[in-house]
Amino acid sequence: MLLESTKNFRPPIHTRIKRSSETYRATIEHYCEELAIHVAKYKTVVNNEQKLRLIRDDIEHCLRRCHQYCIKQNIGAHYVEIGLTDNGIFEHMIPASTVRDMLIDGVITPIQSLNVPTCRLSKEHDNLLREKGWVSKTPDIYNFWLRYSYCFDTVGIFQTWDGQPVDTSITLDDHFKRFIDNTV
Repeated sequence: MLLESTKNFRPPIHTRIKRSSETYRATIEHYCEELAIHVAKYKTVVNNEQKLRLIRDDIEHCLRRCHQYCIKQNIGAHYVEIGLTDNGIFEHMIPASTVRDMLIDGVITPIQSLNVPTCRLSKEHDNLLREKGWVSKTPDIYNFWLRYSYCFDTVGIFQTWDGQPVDTSITLDDHFKRFIDNTV
């Protein structure tokens, strides 16, 4: 049976999709739905740490895939260090694992989790985050720029992806007000 099925199988030809505002919007809608499903599933699991771990991995995969496609490969990052001579390091300003856990706990919504602050940072500044122990944690989620200011001066060295100056005292609320409707 399987031999006959494999002989008769013809791989489909998938249509190549050209990136557009519609593909970005569709991607965000898809991952919002997926994240809601994963979070709901997570909340039903009792006494099964492995299953919980796998669902957390699924959530983080959705977040990272959407951030890659809709942010990194679209606008580059929400914020960019001025004067980068290369693409820099794509960095989640709130660590992705923290974003995942905030989503699971209902602190942020799926659409917010897909639009958390990201930055293109110089290797030098990324190394300072590592040296000072802030690579995978943050001192203040709401005041997300503090993570950087604990390691280096942030005033006047960042701009938005579209070249606007950045006030590094903005909060997570300010970030979402600016970017939730403007990322696609």
